[in-house]
Amino acid sequence: MKSQLLLSLLLLATPLAAEDSIRETGDFFVDPPTLESLGFRWYLYGDDDGDATGELTFRQTGEEIWRQALPMRRVNREVVNWDYHPYACENLLAGSVLYLEPDTEYEVRCRLADPDGGEADTTVVVRTRAAPEYPAPQRTLHVYQPGHKEARKPKPRIYTSLNQAFSHLQPGDELLIHAGVHFTKGDSLTVDRSGTADAPIVIRAAGDGKSFVDGNGGRAIFDIRNTDHLFFENLIVRNGNIAFRADGASHLTVRRCTIVDVRTGLYSYSEHSTNWYIADNVITGRNAEWYPRESDPPSHTGVNLYGRGHVVCHNRISRFWDGIAIANYGKPLSDLSLQAVAIDFYNNDLSEFVDDAIETDYGCHNVRIYGNRIRNTHAGLSAQPTYGGPIYLIRNQVYNATALPLKLHNWCTGLEIYHNSLVSAGQAFQSYPRWQNATLRNNLFLGASRYAVETGSPHPRTSLDFNGYRRTDDPEGRFIKWIIGDQEARYAALDEFAAATGLEAHGVEIDFDIFAKVEPPEAGKTYDSVDLALRPGTAAIDAGQPLPNINDTFAGNGPDLGCCEAGSAIPHYGPRTD
Repeated sequence: MKSQLLLSLLLLATPLAAEDSIRETGDFFVDPPTLESLGFRWYLYGDDDGDATGELTFRQTGEEIWRQALPMRRVNREVVNWDYHPYACENLLAGSVLYLEPDTEYEVRCRLADPDGGEADTTVVVRTRAAPEYPAPQRTLHVYQPGHKEARKPKPRIYTSLNQAFSHLQPGDELLIHAGVHFTKGDSLTVDRSGTADAPIVIRAAGDGKSFVDGNGGRAIFDIRNTDHLFFENLIVRNGNIAFRADGASHLTVRRCTIVDVRTGLYSYSEHSTNWYIADNVITGRNAEWYPRESDPPSHTGVNLYGRGHVVCHNRISRFWDGIAIANYGKPLSDLSLQAVAIDFYNNDLSEFVDDAIETDYGCHNVRIYGNRIRNTHAGLSAQPTYGGPIYLIRNQVYNATALPLKLHNWCTGLEIYHNSLVSAGQAFQSYPRWQNATLRNNLFLGASRYAVETGSPHPRTSLDFNGYRRTDDPEGRFIKWIIGDQEARYAALDEFAAATGLEAHGVEIDFDIFAKVEPPEAGKTYDSVDLALRPGTAAIDAGQPLPNINDTFAGNGPDLGCCEAGSAIPHYGPRTD
């Protein structure tokens, strides 16, 4: 959704010569709603100095009180991916409202203001998306094993071949795959039929035993490219290069499936893929080991997607090169309606990756990564590059990253990093000095070697404060190394760092005693579970900064650092049983 909102803009009578004021507003986009988030983009002309701000407030329709969200991220033509394919971001403000109720209508007010002149506001009414459910079928089709007693009866809509059954699908159909092993014929099982919003095509296990779909080692078990409104549920999908090849697929639901013995679970590089719901699945790759690293292991990515409006939540994914990724390996399209926006990954349980657990790489705006549990991985959360932001990394836990809990490379930009617990078997916060326009608050960084911080960001809108850092037992006493270009500065204490840079005025030193149960990880060891609950009375308690729409319900004198408020319930990671 977009609209031109020039009439609401109030301009100075005499614009500044350098166009430091907002000259006019451009398109206002309401990004595709997800179940728990709403995203907005407002493009600008002028404001060359980048000091315009955007305020978001929201309320459920019918409520009286407006609630505050995080400010919108100012994106001001930052150049990304310098070393490979330089790309200048657009001129805009963008932001999200988080932690909303599904299928609920909200009013959201966006207000822009520039101290040099110019302001605008608009209010929109938007409904969050409902979790997909399918209606009663218009027809039911059955696939049985050859020789099954039901298959021998002369009834319509009963098949002994998946390929045959799929050729008869039409909108409103339900295809029940009965117990047994069903092999695809040829290189893939192609689905070239689409459902509709009111009449999806549902393909699910019949419930009379385990239903296996075996790809015979072919290229794609399900080839569902360019389809709409397909729903897969409770299947065991195995033995193929790609389980679901879904370039250009929209409104795809894969729920409560087991995907195993594949190189890639779900795959799309297409900007035309929209509104996926990938939930409550177990997706397991072929990689026998995650450490030490292989250069070309047999499995690559659990879920790889591009496009808009996707939700990947409550999955258990393990034994791939990468876990969940946004990727098309190219620059964003000039068509603003086709960029990678409004993508949510949350409450996933992720383990044993040769490279990255979650990649926000190639995401553009309003990408939200929150509440995930990550362990046993080379790198935890990756951004290399990101194209403008905001990219939200919130309340994730990373334990036993052997290299980089945060991978901030290739001049990624627009990062909002809040309340993460990042525990490394190597350095806590080490990244090439190639990131910009980022805000880090209320995070925990605990490493085992060298510096607590060995990185840097030259951008004036990069801000670090209220974070906790562990000082390692490094024999050289290294603590913070801050790098700007070819300039390196070393600091023995947080107060020295704050005095020299203006960063981390409220940062604290912490150690593993802040946790009730956690010990330092050993590189290469595989941990089945970890509990990062905080110990009361330690340095991480009440040491954070209040952030609207992020930690509104904190207890005590301030928010606690890290992924979980002390005493709060542990989130449910991975598949739900209800």
